[in-house]
Amino acid sequence: MSYREFQPDVRLSHLVRDYWQVDGYPDIGQQEHRFMPEGLVRLTFYAGSTWRGSLMGSDLELMPSASLEGLTLTPLRAVSVGSTRALGVELYPWGARQLFGWDFSVSTQDLSLKHPLLARALSALLRLSAWAEARQLLEAWLLELLSERGRESGAGIRAAETLYNTLGQVRLGTLAGELGLSARQLERLFAAEVGVNAKTLARLIRFEEVHNRLWRSPNTSLAQLAYELGFADQAHLTREFKMLSSMTPRAFGQFVQLDVARLPTHLLTPNQLAELSISRAGWAGDLTSGRLNAVH
Repeated sequence: MSYREFQPDVRLSHLVRDYWQVDGYPDIGQQEHRFMPEGLVRLTFYAGSTWRGSLMGSDLELMPSASLEGLTLTPLRAVSVGSTRALGVELYPWGARQLFGWDFSVSTQDLSLKHPLLARALSALLRLSAWAEARQLLEAWLLELLSERGRESGAGIRAAETLYNTLGQVRLGTLAGELGLSARQLERLFAAEVGVNAKTLARLIRFEEVHNRLWRSPNTSLAQLAYELGFADQAHLTREFKMLSSMTPRAFGQFVQLDVARLPTHLLTPNQLAELSISRAGWAGDLTSGRLNAVH
């Protein structure tokens, strides 16, 4: 599995964090993936066969060739069969709202229905591995949408940008005072401009930061992490992490250290298998924040 990231055109940088592309190996039959909650909205174009659904549910549905997925509060499961290629855009929620009318209440939009010609063209380019041409077409389309639908950043968006810059730790009342607004006024503007309330967005930003730090350094002190990221204590961090990921941060750290993407599952203990939701059928799911990575 090959994964790469690219920076957007500077004109889109206030709406788009980055582009990413995944090229799955054709010699791998079935691959399991996990999407962990994150503080961004994903626009994804696919070439291949991938099914998705709830981590806790059994029913999966075929992913459309183009989809927009909003902020989720639970981990999701995806299963891809054979060669899978994907080109994605990580949008700030206000970017998804301006360009596509996104709202937190709508978890997924099938853009292959709204933009069939573009979806077919990008899927065809992905099947040909014409990555540069696909990115150019995608970016030209986003710039066109920006020229048609882009708006100046209001107080709600400026407050949301501060949440990202402070890793979700600043209080809305503090932001309201700095912007010369009441907390209620800012709450209304935030929801209208960003498409999600400030509390939910801050929660997801902070969870993603915990996830990313544990991914890089699984032995990181949870007490120190709780202190640095503004949790009341380690227990608070653990409860919040488990609520959003269905596993404890300690179990996640063990997962990273064991690197089950390369370990046979029989080397894991029954408790680890249960908490990580990994079956004994010979596969191991990755637990990444937002992106579709290989299990190999």
